[in-house]
Amino acid sequence: MTLKRLVAGLAHAVALSCLSIGLAHAQCKRVVISANPDYPPYHWAEGDRIAGASIALTGRILDELGVAWEARNVGPWPRVLKQAEYGQIDLVVSLKPTPEREAYLAFTPSPAFPNPMALFTLKTQAFKFDTYSDLVGKRGGRTAGDRFGEAFDRYAEQSLKLEDAITLHSNFQKLLAERIDFVVTGLYTGRALLLREGLADRIGPLPRLVNEGFIHHGFVRRSPCVSLLEAVDARLAAARKSGLDRRLLEEALQEWQQRPGPAPRP
Repeated sequence: MTLKRLVAGLAHAVALSCLSIGLAHAQCKRVVISANPDYPPYHWAEGDRIAGASIALTGRILDELGVAWEARNVGPWPRVLKQAEYGQIDLVVSLKPTPEREAYLAFTPSPAFPNPMALFTLKTQAFKFDTYSDLVGKRGGRTAGDRFGEAFDRYAEQSLKLEDAITLHSNFQKLLAERIDFVVTGLYTGRALLLREGLADRIGPLPRLVNEGFIHHGFVRRSPCVSLLEAVDARLAAARKSGLDRRLLEEALQEWQQRPGPAPRP
């Protein structure tokens, strides 16, 4: 292939890419983003809006694409998922893909952030955790709507006692009251809330993780903004390669810890 033909081919590919993004813009005038309002440092509620690392990264990407957006707090996590299912929002950021969610969300192949799952206990009542069977007979807590990977979710459904609460804050309060023996949640999220509420000396994660997970963005299939999936996915991949995702996560963790007042309770 001659240099002239190679350059022409590259120019054609760029033109097609620009055309594709342009068509996406034409279909999607504004992206309404939402997320779990109680999942710092990835995202958290600030009044009627959502803030955090997920919004910092996604907002930067959509700005680069020239697409208007807003990060809207629509209420507790189960309500966010219902609004996505009914097509009332356009994009749910940073969540774990599951077969149930894939029925109404189209997930980016590239993850948005790392999100390892952990078990938190009272430090005075920590226990050995090597396999899922070590949790049999214990009382666990989780935030309603959260998922922790197919293997753990399947085992929990069949063999474990897990109580749902609306917020992670509520779960940690139940743990302090010894109504449950452990809380399963994201490692970063659990640490962030404990630091914020001054409970890190009383509650901590067990050494062994539930899994080394990642979270992805999910475009609502009924939304015209699903046409942006490929363009957003490419930029998520670039952010992970450059380390931007982890830098924004650390910045959000610091921001969350420095915010005044009690943790938000949606």
